[in-house]
Amino acid sequence: MYFTSAAWVILLFVGCFADPEPHHINGPSREVGHPFKLCIPEKAYKPCLKMIEQAKGLGINLTCVPARDRIDCVEKIENHNADWGAFEPEDMYVAAKHDNKYFRVFKEIRTKEEPENEFRYEAVAVIHKDLEINDLHQLRGLKSCHTGVGRNVGYKIPITKLTKMGILPPLNNTNISPRENELHALSQFFSKACLVGKWAPDPETNTRLKTQYANLCALCEFPQKCDYPDANSGYEGALRCLTKGGGEVAWTKVIYVKKVFGMPYGTKPAAQVDVNPNDYMYLCNDATKKPLTGPPCTWAARPWPGYVANEEITDVPSELKELRDEIKKLNEFGESSHADWITSVLVLNNDTLAVDSKTVITPQEYLDKAKYTDVIERDVMKPARKVRLCVTSEVEKDKCITLKKAAFSRDIRPEMDCVLKSSLDECMNAVNKKEAEIVSIDIGFLNKAESKKLEPVASEIFKDKKTSQYVVAMVKKTSPHKSLNELKGGKVCMSQSRPAAGWVVPISALLKTNAIQANNCPRAKAMSEFFTGGVKESDDLIHCLDSEDVDVIFVGAEEVKMALEHSEGKNAKDYEFIGLDGKRCEVNVANPCHIGEAPGSVIVARNDLTPVERDDILFCILSAGKLFSTNDHIFKMFGNYNGKSNVLFSNYAVGFINNNEAVSKQEEFKKILTEVDSCPHDHQH
Repeated sequence: MYFTSAAWVILLFVGCFADPEPHHINGPSREVGHPFKLCIPEKAYKPCLKMIEQAKGLGINLTCVPARDRIDCVEKIENHNADWGAFEPEDMYVAAKHDNKYFRVFKEIRTKEEPENEFRYEAVAVIHKDLEINDLHQLRGLKSCHTGVGRNVGYKIPITKLTKMGILPPLNNTNISPRENELHALSQFFSKACLVGKWAPDPETNTRLKTQYANLCALCEFPQKCDYPDANSGYEGALRCLTKGGGEVAWTKVIYVKKVFGMPYGTKPAAQVDVNPNDYMYLCNDATKKPLTGPPCTWAARPWPGYVANEEITDVPSELKELRDEIKKLNEFGESSHADWITSVLVLNNDTLAVDSKTVITPQEYLDKAKYTDVIERDVMKPARKVRLCVTSEVEKDKCITLKKAAFSRDIRPEMDCVLKSSLDECMNAVNKKEAEIVSIDIGFLNKAESKKLEPVASEIFKDKKTSQYVVAMVKKTSPHKSLNELKGGKVCMSQSRPAAGWVVPISALLKTNAIQANNCPRAKAMSEFFTGGVKESDDLIHCLDSEDVDVIFVGAEEVKMALEHSEGKNAKDYEFIGLDGKRCEVNVANPCHIGEAPGSVIVARNDLTPVERDDILFCILSAGKLFSTNDHIFKMFGNYNGKSNVLFSNYAVGFINNNEAVSKQEEFKKILTEVDSCPHDHQH
């Protein structure tokens, strides 16, 4: 929660740091014969119930345990509130760091194309057989072909391994971001390359980097664009870059070597192609070479996704067999019946199947076997830099720590960290004093932030990339009030932590309709004199409108729509909005009648950031917003968090943009903010 700028609201949350990792809680262990508890992200809960209903005839003994996301499933399995779940290797890494000894990988999700392969894919380097190379230092100056920036086999694995060997130069330039350190090293080491993709989540930075390190685009089909689609990018494209595009070393995975060179693989026979596998060789990480027609030498591998269970299940042979058999039945039934739940619940499809692990091992052992742990953990900066987010409550701290885990496991650098203070005011001071880098604030606190020499660096965006939302006055459909002025004498409910929609825009609207006069000061007193029925504060505004004797709530329209979508028993048709012109309209219209607009929340930092400090923040925040808004089953960055709304970020946001792209809407809002805050006798904001 945050301090509001209104004089009549005083909020104070005091917390103390707890251990960042939860202790193991001996929750209710499963009794033999009781249903296995399958943990699934909440968006898959209904499909899970459908699966159990449809599979009744198979004798399946399962229950569905909904979780916020996969990281929540890690905690539920650890604490015996669930027995098992489906995870990617990065989720297994989070489990390993939680407390590795409580988890076991007992089944793998493999492709039907390569059901016997130990790993999902293996990273290899391929060169022409005539290339003279006896030492990996001789890679310097060569022309290099990559799958794409940020990808595993063509970027993360070679950088990780070559850096550890001391082949790539040290990646410790403190004047540039971690990503730029990597690009700078590759640009200095290789003479030319093809490395397509978004080099930075911020378009301005992306353009600057591609201009500065243009030799890394020189081998691409379209060097000026240096982005997808490009014939010399991707797994197959890296080999095309090698065989037809002038490249001398290609970083790709084994299955595509076999495809491109016409060799049999998995269940596929040999094929006729226009390149000869005998002309090329694998380059091993000890600088030896192996023929493409024989066993490959791999630099690292990506493990298969799989199923992880609590160790108390897998350590009992009869329990393990029963659970494996149930998954096999569900896999076969789901595929034969073309069930939609097979993907959302079991993370399977027509091209994959669940295979028993040859050995039941911990997540850490599973990752180490593939030489994949250091690929996940790679952090090129020594010492590692961090972007510290300041938080003001225990729930914010908990979400921040969870975000930190999720972001680090998914290669978002610099790493995030969390700093707890007792109030938003204290957080702003902490950022100003360099005790933290950033704090997320409602746009209604912008003037206060600027007074402490802070400025926005990133702004929330909503659906369709909008940078602001309509603010609405919402009433019950049965309400007799037809205009804002008619609400005089009534009771209002406002958000405690969202002053832009709850305080600033409503006062501006009441000034416009002359419901309160410009010289009516202080504003808090003017508001309470208008709403003589009372001013109530809550962050659950729809519940407030329903359960209290409240006449109106002031809230963002996007927030209303999301709240109604996720509220059992509440329906949009039960409410209406009141516009400035006195007209009422339905909630679900595309362009609702409203009382003003408010930009989204902003991430603020010191106003004297160096370019690299700004880069660090943008890489971290923009990357996290983009990844988790479209993959909320991994981590739910937006939406309710553990039953609370608008924790750190707006529920209805879908990501962030460089604040430069949101300035126009913010400047319009600042005029309203100044108008409301400049009441000559109201000095208590």
